[in-house]
Amino acid sequence: MRADAVFGQRLRRDRTERTRPGRRARSLASHRKGKYSRHRLAPRRATDVALDATLRAAALRGRSAPIRVEAGDLRRKVREHRSPFAVCFVVDNSWSVHAERMVEKAKGVVFRLLEDATGRGDKVALVAFRGGLPEATVALPFTSSLAAATRRLKRIPLSGQTPLADALRRARILLRQELSKHPNAVPLVVVVTDGEATVPLRPGSDPSADALSEGQSLRRGRIACVVADTSDGTRGCAVELARVSGGTRIPVAELAPELLIELAERAG
Repeated sequence: MRADAVFGQRLRRDRTERTRPGRRARSLASHRKGKYSRHRLAPRRATDVALDATLRAAALRGRSAPIRVEAGDLRRKVREHRSPFAVCFVVDNSWSVHAERMVEKAKGVVFRLLEDATGRGDKVALVAFRGGLPEATVALPFTSSLAAATRRLKRIPLSGQTPLADALRRARILLRQELSKHPNAVPLVVVVTDGEATVPLRPGSDPSADALSEGQSLRRGRIACVVADTSDGTRGCAVELARVSGGTRIPVAELAPELLIELAERAG
């Protein structure tokens, strides 16, 4: 499937009301700034009343003059603004024939996003697997600095194991922390993997089932997800991960800076 044919499936329309404006994705605003685009039922003490919609509701109810506005007629304005993106990459750097090439490709996308982030407020983070250890690590905390990313991502060692579930868990925690500091950000996880998890979250559990459970947690947390599959789609849990997370699977060959930038803009 062509990349431009699946944009509409990747991110559902963002309906979360955020507190501060940015310059990237179109989002609903919970303050009195932004473009008035629609209205909703208002509480009794609404401060941003949609006068036009309120009067229409009162007129339809009363159908007589003079128009009397009651509490049930009140409508508040719903405004839109542009919000920055917080993009967390989960990179499968477990050893394989293509591992180094895939890591370099992911880093290239990170660098390009940061180059484009100037003046937009976007931030990027990256979670990878620890060499020789059954857990993931935050290779790059959220940053908008290209210089900081270049220093931190100079070398990501290959790992002999695939703790995919732990990596997804760390990505979710990172995004939750970022949103607590910057609640106007729009969260996105980009998972570069073949989906062949080998390390469970808990001893005795199934590695793939744990990874899928974390994918469901992303969906419950309203965190958009794109799975860039490095396999042929016949093995691993990448296809199922995209499904349970409410995201979209794409072949890793389609993972490009322009694709994610356009995805972010079309989500707005």
